[in-house]
Amino acid sequence: MKTRKIIFLIYPGFELLDLSGPVSVFSTANALCKKQTDQKFPYKIHTVSADGGLIASSSSVEVSSEAANSVEVTKQTTVLVVGSDSSGINVASSNLVIQTWLKKHCKHTQRFGSICSGTFILAAAGLLDHRIATTHWAGCKQLEKMYPAVEVKPESLYVVDGNLWTSAGVTTGLDMALEMLSRDLGKAIMSRVAKRLVVYAHRPGNQSQFSTLLRLQAGASSGFSELLSWIDGKLDQPIKVEDMASLMCMSERTFYRKFTATMGITPSKYVEESKLNLAKSLIEENQSVSQVSAAVGFKSETAFRTRFESRFGLTPAMHKRLHAAKEG
Repeated sequence: MKTRKIIFLIYPGFELLDLSGPVSVFSTANALCKKQTDQKFPYKIHTVSADGGLIASSSSVEVSSEAANSVEVTKQTTVLVVGSDSSGINVASSNLVIQTWLKKHCKHTQRFGSICSGTFILAAAGLLDHRIATTHWAGCKQLEKMYPAVEVKPESLYVVDGNLWTSAGVTTGLDMALEMLSRDLGKAIMSRVAKRLVVYAHRPGNQSQFSTLLRLQAGASSGFSELLSWIDGKLDQPIKVEDMASLMCMSERTFYRKFTATMGITPSKYVEESKLNLAKSLIEENQSVSQVSAAVGFKSETAFRTRFESRFGLTPAMHKRLHAAKEG
């Protein structure tokens, strides 16, 4: 078993969970493999910063680090940049040592990437130009605005684009690390690590990180508030555009145009999104797929399963296994 080097880059004000979660995945794999085979560890973990020493996280907990330039980077290395709030990101993005080090090494490693808002630090180094990436949902629009050459995927928990790996909010760093582990050592070891850490084994990267429905509702004008409430009360029934237009006292053509311009989505797609969002919640409450399908107005259970998987990247049954509340 060859040893792979995992390097985490931190800086003042970094998010501690962005570091501790993924580190736990790789260190737990080390412990399990060492116990099972009595061989060398599969991972050598380094935490580095611009100059080394103790680095204070946003929670004031200090973490020991090595100077980045003192750690050898090879083709078997993974470099991961942790996230922070905007002030920490600005510090790291303007730090000459950090930016130079990232530009020098990342493109030649086995993998490089980020957890949460660490994506902005990679983007500042020009490493995401013409690449596909994600970040925390609250920062996706800003990432697109600041770095238009980056193709941002706001709906993903994590994105793999060649040797570039980027993840969304803090806990998704665990999901991404588990996927790396699965590819390195196999699904059996990954499942054992997930079980030891009591986490999902594991959520697909294309699973939605943030409800599109909530984002649409947050941006809705007061003129459509009554309509959205009306839709919520009829999700178990067919909802036609003509019925929505009638409620709003508009012609179908005028309603369609104004709704789409305001919401950024067609009326029919909004209704479908509402139905699927409700379905996801009902599945998490342990209702059967057939019950949920009927509750959100699908005449065909097969059609419901197909639409659910297309929207969320996993089947209703898999979503239930991962997310449903345990009985007893």
